[in-house]
Amino acid sequence: MTQNWSEAMDTQAAGFAEVGLNRAKELKTRLAVAVFLTLACFFIVGGYEPFVWLAIVVIGQALDWFTFKPLRLNPEQVVSRARKIGCVAIVTINAFVYTSVAAILWAEGGEAGRIFATLIICGALLHSTLHAARSTALLAASTVPMCLYLIGLPIASWLYFKMEAATSAVILIGSLVYLAHLAIIIRRSFEFTDQLVRANDEAQDQKTRAESASQTKSDFLATVTHEIRTPMNAVMASAILLRRTKLTKAQSEHVDMLNDAVDTLLALLNDVLDMSKIEAGKMTVERVDFPVIDELQAAVRIWDPRASDKNLSLRFEASADFPTAIKGDPLRIRQILFNLISNAVKFTETGSINVSARTGLDAKGRRAMVLEVTDTGCGISAITLSRLFAEFEQGNQMIARKKGGTGLGLAISRRLAELMDGSLDVRSTEGEGSVFTVTLPYELADSQSAQDEAEDIELEVRPLRILVAEDHPTNQKIVSLFLSTMGWSLAMANDGLEALEMAALEEFDAILMDMQMPNMDGLEATRRLRATAGYTQHVPIIALTANAMDHHRAAFMEAGADAFVPKPLDPNVLIQTILTCAKASMADVTHTNAQANAQANEPAFAASLSVPAWQLDQSIA
Repeated sequence: MTQNWSEAMDTQAAGFAEVGLNRAKELKTRLAVAVFLTLACFFIVGGYEPFVWLAIVVIGQALDWFTFKPLRLNPEQVVSRARKIGCVAIVTINAFVYTSVAAILWAEGGEAGRIFATLIICGALLHSTLHAARSTALLAASTVPMCLYLIGLPIASWLYFKMEAATSAVILIGSLVYLAHLAIIIRRSFEFTDQLVRANDEAQDQKTRAESASQTKSDFLATVTHEIRTPMNAVMASAILLRRTKLTKAQSEHVDMLNDAVDTLLALLNDVLDMSKIEAGKMTVERVDFPVIDELQAAVRIWDPRASDKNLSLRFEASADFPTAIKGDPLRIRQILFNLISNAVKFTETGSINVSARTGLDAKGRRAMVLEVTDTGCGISAITLSRLFAEFEQGNQMIARKKGGTGLGLAISRRLAELMDGSLDVRSTEGEGSVFTVTLPYELADSQSAQDEAEDIELEVRPLRILVAEDHPTNQKIVSLFLSTMGWSLAMANDGLEALEMAALEEFDAILMDMQMPNMDGLEATRRLRATAGYTQHVPIIALTANAMDHHRAAFMEAGADAFVPKPLDPNVLIQTILTCAKASMADVTHTNAQANAQANEPAFAASLSVPAWQLDQSIA
């Protein structure tokens, strides 16, 4: 109340804007109360004065609304000194006017009028305290006039209206006691508001720091991922290319060890990245039509060689009613099954591993596919089962040292199942084996397109001409060696700018685009290719990069890429991706020109745009 006026005028703009917003919200309420007070005053004292008062109140509230309007429209603006003075002045005037009805009641309403007037002033003070607390200046402007009425009316009654001194003194003392309590409430309200503001600022600061730390972590992971995948690409490619040569038995074993080490490193890298994305809430699942049985069989087929090496029987069977095509995320479903089979192969020394797929109902009674991986391995103890799906848990320390791994595979698999609104459970008997059960709700695919994708449609095409935008000489050589088995011809560009120039001079069937390159990166080159008139608007562009995180994939796809193949490169995946993209872009051209080509007796195209996986494996081996 006794706050220094100059300090009040320095109140922050945010406080003025907030008070102005509160006053605008309460405008209808104030006017409704004013109408009620007018009628009450008329019945108590009569005359025309209450209606004159109401008219003045309406005019004052209109001026109040227009005065605060700029602050409501732009709360962040810097409040000028003139605007502050205007706001304080209109609030002060309205407080005097609004509360003046108490003076009318006090002077002409008798004892009932004085009681009613006192209650009006006390209520108005409490209301102003609650709604103007964010600005000291406006709080003082709205409450000081009311305090003057509350103290001044009993004094004026004693001096001018011959009220008994004792009665005036009692009323005055009661008013002062009320104001003292109100002052305490205001002080505590300010303290509470300051604490709340500090807490909010601290929470916002912590949020900002957490977001900054998360972004720093993401940037670090992206950098580490790129730097690790680049040399791993050379290591993996060297191992694959060594297999093409004639090797002694000892050399073949060395290559096997090299492949195992690369697989372990790549699995470790992918697991850490996946868990980081899940914890950050950035892991997403797709919902597309796809041939589910083919995806499951592919996941099983990958582990056939490892199971055969351990003399394990690895079988897959699907029930007769199991769907062939559903809506879902093929990558994540395959990843879950891949992790479960990987564990089964790792922890089973003798016997068999059975993978089954059937339909059923989930816990919510929805139609679901049920995938089970049953092994005859070492089994899991009851103690281990209780923490099996925790991050970085892996049975016991002896098993961890013997079998390796991070213990992230099962944790990631369960989290992925939960992201797809499903579940992953296990039952096991130590020494007898385990059964892992994945239950995922599903919907049938909308059409047969997902099934048709799995069929091999042989389209005879000419040898492909491919542009490779890659600045690293080793990676250029790796891609060249991988694709040479297909009889395709390659052109090498050392950066995005060079790729644009080459694409303008010659027509290519596909473009492989790295992300990080000098002069012009792959994203900008892809955007410019898509923006250029001609064949480059539709030519398949395949991102080929060691930047393998989800936001890198999303950035490339948004720029206009058709597919994304992360490094280290799997030659089978690379070739099949090129074939799939080329088939999609060239099928119409082949169909349109088929008759003309036949009449011209052009030579048959040399390579098929759809190559079975076993043929790819043979071409690389």
